[in-house]
Amino acid sequence: MDAESDPPDADPRTEPRSAESRVVLRRHHLSHLPDLAVDESVLGTRYAPGSSPGHCDGKCCRSGVKVDVSHRDLILAHADAIQRAMDPGQECDVTGWFEEKETPDADFPSGRCVGTQVRSDGCVFLDSARRCVLQTVTIAAAQPGFDLKPFFCTAFPITIASGALWIDEMCLDAAAGCCRPTPGGVLGVLDVCEAELRHVLGNEGLEELRVVTKE
Repeated sequence: MDAESDPPDADPRTEPRSAESRVVLRRHHLSHLPDLAVDESVLGTRYAPGSSPGHCDGKCCRSGVKVDVSHRDLILAHADAIQRAMDPGQECDVTGWFEEKETPDADFPSGRCVGTQVRSDGCVFLDSARRCVLQTVTIAAAQPGFDLKPFFCTAFPITIASGALWIDEMCLDAAAGCCRPTPGGVLGVLDVCEAELRHVLGNEGLEELRVVTKE
């Protein structure tokens, strides 16, 4: 999936908030986005009981993902381990892992991103069991701070677009019980996506979001 994407069109799940009441986070750990706006989709999306990104079936991986160019280089530096974790039918040639064109994008720490390649059944790093081999290698390494899984894959359905925190519109196609919104549901984004928000914002940013959403 293109987990980092342009903001979707007007979302019928939420009501627009005035510019004066716009929520902006400043205590998060994304130093390249010091004033991170919070879109209404994060504040207003609702879920049914039992919903969890932990129930993901990999459908969100069908379109690949954008990664910072520095993360691409990190993945390529560990190509041997990744190739060993791949299924026989996966693309083992590193030249087929990423798109050639780099794109300027201020939502990424370096200001530049590149997409993973996509095959007929999804992202090039998705194996036959629909598991991410980058995550498999990360878990096997068991090294603190070592993480090959792309930032926006771990964050899904949370995303950042045009300097703002959003719920990715691709979650509208998620399976029931995963992260598909339920209009009028009893749970909010902070209930269902706490781990993903902590990944994106850090502990202080998450707590700031809790505070501002109660105001």
